[in-house]
Amino acid sequence: MTDHEGPAPWPLWHAHDDIPVLDYGDVWFLYDDPIIGPILPLMFITVPVEEDGVMGRDRIDCYPFVQQCELIPPLGIGQASRTSLGVPFYDAGIDDSAVCDKADQSDPYGDDALHYGGMYYEEGMGYTAPKDHGRRLDCFKAAEILYRHSAGRGNPFGWLCLGYVYAYDRCEGRYFRSYYDNFGEAAPKPDTDVMALEAFRHAAEADIAEGCYKYGDMLDEGRGCEPDYAGALTMFRRAFDLGKDERPHIWGSAALRIARAYADAKGCRHDCAEALHWYEIARTGLELAVRDGAGAYDARLWEAEAGVMDMQQELRLG
Repeated sequence: MTDHEGPAPWPLWHAHDDIPVLDYGDVWFLYDDPIIGPILPLMFITVPVEEDGVMGRDRIDCYPFVQQCELIPPLGIGQASRTSLGVPFYDAGIDDSAVCDKADQSDPYGDDALHYGGMYYEEGMGYTAPKDHGRRLDCFKAAEILYRHSAGRGNPFGWLCLGYVYAYDRCEGRYFRSYYDNFGEAAPKPDTDVMALEAFRHAAEADIAEGCYKYGDMLDEGRGCEPDYAGALTMFRRAFDLGKDERPHIWGSAALRIARAYADAKGCRHDCAEALHWYEIARTGLELAVRDGAGAYDARLWEAEAGVMDMQQELRLG
């Protein structure tokens, strides 16, 4: 949600009742990755605006805002990787054919797409009333498209955020497949668990600590794959090693997962002392996170505290 209050927060913003949350144009961008591609639209970036007591939306930008454009040899769908000059695109309103002879270089690392995707995701999370269900879904649909743009341009955090969209099925199965959703036929996307697994795998391979433990979760739970407890534990350990200098909820969350593995003998032997060690680390990290205002980790902190007591009791009885 926007963080402004009161009517007409900026003079150039006005509440329009005919601007939808999910708002895209006739410019289409090619990506080869099966999760991201094949084609994504230009997005008009919209925000909720209240003016004179009337709620509406206004456009503040578009993504991508094509400023740096290079001419390239004509390319078709599935050939995006044949150019290194940027992201091939075509304008369905003015181009004569479906091939791309231009490439966009306006957001080479996908940072802008990541920012706008996060804006929509946060807005969607704020819609909890049943009457806002449609707007909530549209926000998550917009976030998915923008995160796919970000990941397609090489931003590993785009992959991480995309993994959360799929892992929690934020769009309730209604994901953007391609240009052909509206104008033809396209092969169906894999199920959400497969897409989440792949998205988190990309983030883990980029050495993002949170991506490592989320990828480990998928392996541990057998979501999108066969369960792999040893592989999951490897990912949890890697997440802890990579995240030791990051915010406490990162290394605390990784430590909690390692503790569970030793407590439940998943990917390793049952070891109460080792589990206790990791539960204590998890408790410290998660307590720091909760004290710093991250209330979403309350339940994880309680789990870590209970784990400490359970392992202490087992060691006494053993």
